[in-house]
Amino acid sequence: MRIFFITFATVVVLGILILMARIWGLGQNYPLYEHAFFSGPTPMIIVKTDTLPGAQEILKLRPDAVIWLDVRFSREKVPFVLPASRDKEFLEMKHQEQEKNPTTPIMIGSKLSEYPWEQINEFYKTTPALKEFYEQLPQTRFVLNIVDNVADAHTALVDAISNLKPNERTLIQSEALIIMTSIKDLKPEWVYGTSTPDLMRLLTFDSLYVLPSTQFKGDVFIAPFTLLKRPAFNSDIIEEMRRRNKRIFLGPIQNEAQLAEASRYKADGYITENLPELLRLLGQGPAQ
Repeated sequence: MRIFFITFATVVVLGILILMARIWGLGQNYPLYEHAFFSGPTPMIIVKTDTLPGAQEILKLRPDAVIWLDVRFSREKVPFVLPASRDKEFLEMKHQEQEKNPTTPIMIGSKLSEYPWEQINEFYKTTPALKEFYEQLPQTRFVLNIVDNVADAHTALVDAISNLKPNERTLIQSEALIIMTSIKDLKPEWVYGTSTPDLMRLLTFDSLYVLPSTQFKGDVFIAPFTLLKRPAFNSDIIEEMRRRNKRIFLGPIQNEAQLAEASRYKADGYITENLPELLRLLGQGPAQ
């Protein structure tokens, strides 16, 4: 009987704590974050690319499009643009060269970030440095998705584009929360998105019924549709982000079902890897 009463009392106390946390969270007020980055029509169209010609073709189809770039770093901390999926090509080439010349230090690391920019640029002929996008597309807005979590990445990124008028056209996104936090310490005037730890925390606290009290410091809620083969968000999280006056960017959108889901949640931004196909789904142009 004593164990029963102890268990009952514990559940009651836990319930009270959860209720207090929810009440405290729901009592917080969140003003709408205004920034020049959000100028233009809604929903914003955000398109992933990794080359300058690709970006230029996107802007011909949609001049107000936002360009999503996967940002990497060389050994000397030169920021450049390349999807992580293409690393294997370079590393396999280095491995083959090393096998042919076992006494020469050719394969100096297992990550692309351990190699000089000169070697990376020579192998990936169309791979541009990040600053080239800012120089050649001076009116374009960018989502910079920082892929490589390396030392001093925050200072290298800021230094690379600081004199190219980035303040009104830069949104920082990364799977690593520490990267976004470090850059935000240097450039609080830029816009900041959502890390993987953010998404995991929101999902976890939603399951514990204390979502309203969950910390989220991003300016924009950015999420794929799935994370680790599970939904990356749900209607409760979207509703909470709306309550906090956060804009919502979803994608990449790859089919009609995902577009319907993004539309149902009234997303402020549609992310895509195929602009012509998204425009077709939106009824704004034929698929290419």
